[in-house]
Amino acid sequence: MRNRLRNLALALVLGTLRITLRFLSLVVPQTKSVVVANFPETEGNGLEAARALVRRYDGTVVWLRRGGEVPADVQALADQGMVLVPMASLAGLRAYLRASAVLFTHGLYGSPQPCRRKPIVNLWHGDGPKDIRPGKSVGARIASTYVVGNTELYTHFKATAFGVPSDHELVTGNPRTDQLWRHPSPAELARLGITGSFVVWMPTFRQVRAVGAVRVHDTAAPVEDAHAELGPLLEGLRARGLQLVVKPHPLDLDRRQLPGMVTVDDDDLAAAGVSLYALLGVSSGLVTDYSSVWVDYLLVDRPIAFSVPDRASYDRELYPADVLDWVPGEVVDPASRPFASFFADLDAAGLLGATARRDVAKRIGLNASPSAADDLVTALVKLGVLASG
Repeated sequence: MRNRLRNLALALVLGTLRITLRFLSLVVPQTKSVVVANFPETEGNGLEAARALVRRYDGTVVWLRRGGEVPADVQALADQGMVLVPMASLAGLRAYLRASAVLFTHGLYGSPQPCRRKPIVNLWHGDGPKDIRPGKSVGARIASTYVVGNTELYTHFKATAFGVPSDHELVTGNPRTDQLWRHPSPAELARLGITGSFVVWMPTFRQVRAVGAVRVHDTAAPVEDAHAELGPLLEGLRARGLQLVVKPHPLDLDRRQLPGMVTVDDDDLAAAGVSLYALLGVSSGLVTDYSSVWVDYLLVDRPIAFSVPDRASYDRELYPADVLDWVPGEVVDPASRPFASFFADLDAAGLLGATARRDVAKRIGLNASPSAADDLVTALVKLGVLASG
C-alpha cells in the first residue's frame, strides 16, 4: 500500500511538472545554453557528449546533478567552464527552461513533450536487443526530438519505441565508445584489483534495486541460478592466466560479489579513475547476455560469449526475436562444453570469431567511428540544434 501511494504521488508530481514545463518552455526567454542530464553520473554517453560540448560549443553547458560527491571527470569539466546545478532545485528548472537544447540518457523532469524551440536529444544508454518500449510504471515516459545510437538497426528500434520519426535518428555512434581507446595504466587497474589480463562479465539486471523517476522494467524476473555457468568460466580463465572482472548493472539487486572474481561498480571505477569503457578497451574478451554492451564491444573486435541461463524464462521481448541465433559469439549451453568456443577464440586472440563479428556488424549497420561524441556535436550543429560548434 505504501509503495502504491508513493507511486501515485510521484505520478501526480511528474505529470504536473511535465505539463507546466511544456507550457513554460514555449514562453520563457532562452539563453545560448545546453543542459545535460546523465544517469549514472559517470555513464559514458552523457559524459563524453558533455566533454565534446565543453570543447566545441561556445554557449554555456549546464550539468544537472543528482547529489553526492562530484565525480572527478565531472569536476574536470567544471574546471573547464561547465556549470554544475542541482537537478532537484529551482536553479535546475530555470536552467532547463532557459536552455536552447537538452541532452539526457533516461528522461528529465517527467519528460515534457519537446517543442520546436527546445529540441531534446535522447542519448539513451546503448543499442541492444532488449525491449525498451516505455511501460506504464512511474517514470517510464521518455519523450525526445532526436535519438542517438551506433547502429542502423537498433537506433531505429529505439526511435520506434520512443515515438521519434525515422528522419530524427542520429546514427553517429554512442559517445561512450570514445573511451574504448583511452587505455588505463597498470597502476589504475591494480587499484581495482586487476593485476593481469582479464575478461569482463557484464550481465543485465534481473531484479531491480533502484526505482523512482528513472525508467526501469516493471517485472524483471529473478533467475533461479544466474551463476550456474560461472564454474566452467572461472576454471577455463584461470587455466589461461586470465582474471574474471564483473561489472554489475547499476540497477541490479544482485551485486555479483562471488569468490574467484573481481567485482567493480561505478564507485570503484570512479575512485580508480577508470571509465567502464576504458576498462572494456583493454579487456581480452566479454561475457554478457541481453545487454547492449556487446554491440559497442564489436568495435574492439575481441571474443564474446553470451551466457543466458534464463533464456526460456526471461520476461522481456528481444529484438529481433531470433537475435540469439546470430549473435557474434558462443551462446553458452551448460549441457555441452560451456564456453568451449569462447576459450578457443581467446586462445586464437580473436581470430576464430573475427568473421562472425564482422558479419554481424554489417548486419546491424554498426557505425565504427572512433570519434562518436564529436560526430554527434557536428550533426547537431548541422541540424541547427546547436548554434555553432
